Amino acid sequence: MGFAYVNVTVRGMKASRDVKMLVDTETYIVLDPETIKELGLLEMPYAVDLLLTDGRRIRARIFLAEVEVKGRRGPAFVAELNVPTPLLGEHALETLGFKANPRTGELEETSPEGGYLL
Repeated sequence: MGFAYVNVTVRGMKASRDVKMLVDTETYIVLDPETIKELGLLEMPYAVDLLLTDGRRIRARIFLAEVEVKGRRGPAFVAELNVPTPLLGEHALETLGFKANPRTGELEETSPEGGYLL
C-alpha cells in the first residue's frame, strides 16, 4: 500500500480543526503538543508506551478528542508526540466503522457508525 491521507476534523474543548492525516497502523491518533493545546483536548490520567519505527520506546501522554471522518463522528484517543505528519490510527478508524484497503489506500466502511451493539 502507498501512503493514504485522510481529512479529519478534530474537536476539543477550545476549538476544532481540519487536519490532513496519514493513515497508519498505529493504535492512536498522533498529534503534536501545539495542536493538542490549541484544540484544548482533554488529558487522560495515564500515559502509554509506544514503539517507534526506529525501535525506540517512548512514553506518551494520552488525550481524548471527538473526530470526524467522511461524515462519521466519534471519540478517539490522541497520543502526544512531535511528528512531522499527524497520524490516523486503527482505533479511531474502527470506532468510526472504517478500515484502510491495503490495495487502494482508500477507506472502506466495515460497520455502522459507532460499531455494533451486542
